[in-house]
Amino acid sequence: MDANRIERLTQQQRVCLRHVYAHMTSKEIALLLGIRPGSVDQHLKSAMQILGVAERRAAARLLVEHERESSQRLAYQFRPIASEAGSGRLAPSNDERVRQGLPTGEKVEELQAGFDAFHVQGLTTSPLPSGGAEPHGLKLGSRLAWLIAGMIALIAGFGALVAAAAALGPLLRG
Repeated sequence: MDANRIERLTQQQRVCLRHVYAHMTSKEIALLLGIRPGSVDQHLKSAMQILGVAERRAAARLLVEHERESSQRLAYQFRPIASEAGSGRLAPSNDERVRQGLPTGEKVEELQAGFDAFHVQGLTTSPLPSGGAEPHGLKLGSRLAWLIAGMIALIAGFGALVAAAAALGPLLRG
């Protein structure tokens, strides 16, 4: 593969291709990046034209293989993956890399950007909306409402399971 073609890809095209390589749909990628699915499709279509391939998975594979080859050329140095817990970064920033004597530059930041796409600003690990001042803090009323809603869902699910078992019982016996 011609490295010049891969170098012509924009940052957004690269991010979209990395997500395609992770088996994500355009809708899922759009949700992560905060753009429309049509925009994701446009980025992928342009990337496929630049790379001269007909399928988005083939374009994604070419990019990832190129990045793997490029990263294998660097000498491996064992360092902690994240510089601080909960930072959302998989590697130190360029400033931290300079202090630690690690390689820096556009390529390192570019590789990090693909992973930063998974760290959506304001996204918490909880599926519940955050209403308090803290990222995971819910006000008392919201907590109670979610607790009651969860119990209702649990009871409804159990009732559906019992109803299905009661309906299947006669069929299995006969």
